[in-house]
Amino acid sequence: MRRIFFWTHFAMGLAAGIFILLMSVTGVLLTYERQIVAGAQNAAVQAEPGAEPLDVEELALAAVAAGAGPGNTLIIPRNREHVATLSKGRRDTALIDPYTGEILQDAGAGTEAFFSRVEHIHRWLAFTGGRNTVGAAINDAANLVFGALLISGVVLWWPRKWKWPLVKTQLFFRRGLPNAKARHYNWHHVLAVWSFVPLMLIIVSGAVFSYSWANKLVYGAFGETPGGQQTGRPAAVANIAPDMIGAPVALDDLVAQVTEDFGNWRQISITLPAADASTVDMAVDWGNGTQASKKRTVTLARDGSGQIGKAVGDTSSPAGKARRYLRFVHTGEIYGFIGQTLAGLASIAAIVLVYTGISLAIRRLIRMKRSAKS
Repeated sequence: MRRIFFWTHFAMGLAAGIFILLMSVTGVLLTYERQIVAGAQNAAVQAEPGAEPLDVEELALAAVAAGAGPGNTLIIPRNREHVATLSKGRRDTALIDPYTGEILQDAGAGTEAFFSRVEHIHRWLAFTGGRNTVGAAINDAANLVFGALLISGVVLWWPRKWKWPLVKTQLFFRRGLPNAKARHYNWHHVLAVWSFVPLMLIIVSGAVFSYSWANKLVYGAFGETPGGQQTGRPAAVANIAPDMIGAPVALDDLVAQVTEDFGNWRQISITLPAADASTVDMAVDWGNGTQASKKRTVTLARDGSGQIGKAVGDTSSPAGKARRYLRFVHTGEIYGFIGQTLAGLASIAAIVLVYTGISLAIRRLIRMKRSAKS
């Protein structure tokens, strides 16, 4: 049985190795995409000496001047020297200069274009243009093969006898090995052990994005169907708001109200209200923008009389929460900077696994050829 696992592992590695390597390399490049793009966008801000950032009310007026309407979202970072973001839809966003209120047309555009190209290769094996259907199918299949390689690798790695002197040679890097074959064998086993869990999370979450059957399994585990249960607004926020007693106060005052209970906030998302609206919704985020557990939505009276109802967290269905978790566990972002770093290190480990695996396979093929000749 062990022999069958070995040759299956051997054949799958040779067949899918190059595609796994390509996904791993691009995965490393995408590790800190969010931070790098944000840095490039903020670097586009050019402030005059002594200039002060606009207040929230002025940024909201600038957003309206740029075409924003009721229901659009204005995202204000805690660091007021950084760009604000106007979101009119999922793919319709604009960056606002925090000092002038002008739209920054090309802020970080080159950086975003680079990461977009890398992502196209990572997801669809597309080196030019948009989605490549054939390339996507190849990458999706290679991802599943990688999972099978890890599982079969566990069987091959499993010590015949659990004795510490033997086991530790499979768990830790060894010095003084006589040749490249011995080093690659050691690296292959050690990295496979320590990267198994993060790599399996990356593989499983990637399969959910790639295959409808995998996505349905996630929803089915919670007794739901994809698209069947949507995010809803709870009664705590949907309370009927009273008519305004006084005139609307400045958005800066409302932001100050909502952040009193969230001293560690990083950004505020303001849903721009209609002119005659008596309330305004604000979402407070003290995470990295992807962690739903670190967000709360608050409804405030526009006349400054206070909060209406309770602050509300993620209201998605259980399956929706699981799907979002898988979306960001793939990049590690669900666990913040540390999670991103671990995902990047796992991708580096995958690169070494492919390299050492192919190296060992080629050496075996050469030996087999020589043995056949003799």
